[in-house]
Amino acid sequence: MTIEFKDVNIIYNPRSPFEFHALKDINTTFDDKKFYGLIGHTGSGKSTLIQSMNGLILPTSGVVNVDGTILNKKTKQKTIHQSKMKVGMVFQFPEHQLFEATVLRDVMFGPMNMGASEEDAKTKAIEYLQLLKLPEDLYERSPFELSGGQMRKVAIAGILAMEPSILILDEPTAGLDPVSHDETMKLFYDVYKKLNVTIILITHDMDDVLFYTDEVKVMDKGHLVNEGPTKEILRDKDFMTRYNLDIPHVLQLSQDLEDKGIHLSRIPSNFEEFIVLYKEWRRSHA
Repeated sequence: MTIEFKDVNIIYNPRSPFEFHALKDINTTFDDKKFYGLIGHTGSGKSTLIQSMNGLILPTSGVVNVDGTILNKKTKQKTIHQSKMKVGMVFQFPEHQLFEATVLRDVMFGPMNMGASEEDAKTKAIEYLQLLKLPEDLYERSPFELSGGQMRKVAIAGILAMEPSILILDEPTAGLDPVSHDETMKLFYDVYKKLNVTIILITHDMDDVLFYTDEVKVMDKGHLVNEGPTKEILRDKDFMTRYNLDIPHVLQLSQDLEDKGIHLSRIPSNFEEFIVLYKEWRRSHA
């Protein structure tokens, strides 16, 4: 499923003393079955951009085309509902959205709200709870009796059970310890591979962007200032410095080696790959 932005502007409180131009002349496309990074500092327009994908915010001018569903300032509520069925959003602390009496009922809620029978909703709920490796003995327990990590998995399963074609992750590892952070990101990558969905990751963690995403789009003050293959953009030191963005640690280390005349055979995505490539270089220069 493709999402296309054409000449999109979003202005909050127009024609008032509090007018704020949140998105400015956005033209870009999110293609099917890719893992995107969406980066930029707080206030750059990232959140407004993703909220315009499922009709939470409508363009002041221009058009957002969600797989044939047109969103603009004249779009009616029925059409907005159609776009929301296609785009799933995982906000920071998704576990705060839990409310049902049991884990199973919570995950069933989304499909049933979209018209699925109770039997079909239960089948979907179990399928996605299993995908996220939640033990079966937790299904009939209150989600509020679970650990923080388990609660987050239940909330994510509830979003996946609605089977969106695009999954938007807005700082999905906020508040997690390093082990849970890595586990959660690997979980999303497994979802990406197994379900063939498009994923858009909003994060300030450039190491995650480097390791997991195929392409990156960079926002600054409401403008889309760059887009393209992740490694190509993140290793552009001048560009990253100009927009005050952190270079991923492993890319910085690789560049430090290049300054010393050590050129690895390819650009590493993480430290494990860096070590392998460095050992290869050592053997070839022994």
